[in-house]
Amino acid sequence: MNFYANSLDSCRANNLQRRIQADLLESADFGFFFKGVLYGNRGSGKSTEVNRLLDVDAIKKKFAIVRLDALDELNPQTFSVVEVLSLLIANVIIKCREVCKSEGKAFHDSWLMENDLRDQLKPFFPELQSNISETKKAEASGEVNIAQTLKLAVRLGRDRKEDFAKHSGSLSGLKEVLTKLVGIVREKIPDRELLVVGDNFDKEQIPPQLLFDTFAKYSALLQDLPLHLFFTLPVPFVSSYGNQLVFPREKRYPIYDVPVFNEKHEDHKPGIQALTELVEKRADVKAIFDPAALDLLLKASGGDLYLLFAMTITASRIAKFRAEDDPETPMQILRKDAVVVVREQLSIFRNEMGTTSTSMDSTWEVKRTKLRQIYDKDTKELVPDPVLYDLLRRRAVLYCNGKGRYAVHPLAVEMLRENFPTEPGFYKGGGLDLDA
Repeated sequence: MNFYANSLDSCRANNLQRRIQADLLESADFGFFFKGVLYGNRGSGKSTEVNRLLDVDAIKKKFAIVRLDALDELNPQTFSVVEVLSLLIANVIIKCREVCKSEGKAFHDSWLMENDLRDQLKPFFPELQSNISETKKAEASGEVNIAQTLKLAVRLGRDRKEDFAKHSGSLSGLKEVLTKLVGIVREKIPDRELLVVGDNFDKEQIPPQLLFDTFAKYSALLQDLPLHLFFTLPVPFVSSYGNQLVFPREKRYPIYDVPVFNEKHEDHKPGIQALTELVEKRADVKAIFDPAALDLLLKASGGDLYLLFAMTITASRIAKFRAEDDPETPMQILRKDAVVVVREQLSIFRNEMGTTSTSMDSTWEVKRTKLRQIYDKDTKELVPDPVLYDLLRRRAVLYCNGKGRYAVHPLAVEMLRENFPTEPGFYKGGGLDLDA
């Protein structure tokens, strides 16, 4: 974690890392199973926070980490709770083999589960058993092949539109197989507990209905597992279905956006400084950036770390091309280079705020009204509604610091300025002043 800026923690003001560590270790020490969720906007640094947590010595000593990746290991458009449980079975087997091997132990217990898996997975993966048989013929290490074949079946998951309620008995049986497996693993590695980390379940590629089915409709399946769970999920989803989730209120951890403007639409100096330190960890800031260029890129990012780095890379290329064409100009990112990138991002942002013929999202007129209300600090807009959730998902609205303050993204402020160009007293700051 050499590229992490500790000032991000103080800027968010909620001691996020320390709280999660304490809750997780305390749960394990007292014999409870931790069920936690980290939620925040895209680019707020959720993946970094998860990786920092797993790099803590006390966590590495106490837990064997089983990771599930919604994008790499599941079909993000069609997965269900069946695929999640099946992937979990496969990854637990693989993790146990890895830990046993590192400790000089043997793990030959997956054959105990083969008959169980064959029966329980048949309604969902009718082709699985024949595939297992074929791979076992080809290679001798049967337990690895079972796990890997199951992972492949999950990754290539079909469009499962059937009602899983008719397979409720099979779902319960699948949970029992996993519970039985966890018991075997505990015997093999008694000094470690299993912590399941669900990565990328917060990504936009995943339809909200799939999240609802997995974490709300069938939440009891995850709730009863003798495992520690820690997932990343989207802000709107957690806020909308919090009471139905497997994750209790006190184990839902918001990761706030880093503000670049305060409530008065003035520069938020601690936030800008935290982002500056983050860039300084990766680059020689004084050599690469004209100060005005860096200031513009930081503010245009709205605290979105992914967007900040993406714009910086593009701006560096534009600066390189400009200096090659005109050697008399500095080999440095100038403000005019940053303006080109920011205008391009503003155009993309504007297009993404629209709707398509098949979209269920709000129209721009409705979104514009909501953005204006938030910009003007209309207090009745503090309670979220579908329009606000839509704007959060699109990153047009930010969720800032320990107060849980909603703020309009600087690019969205520029869009409002385009829509209210002559209204006296409307603009109070918080934009980018690209024509300056």
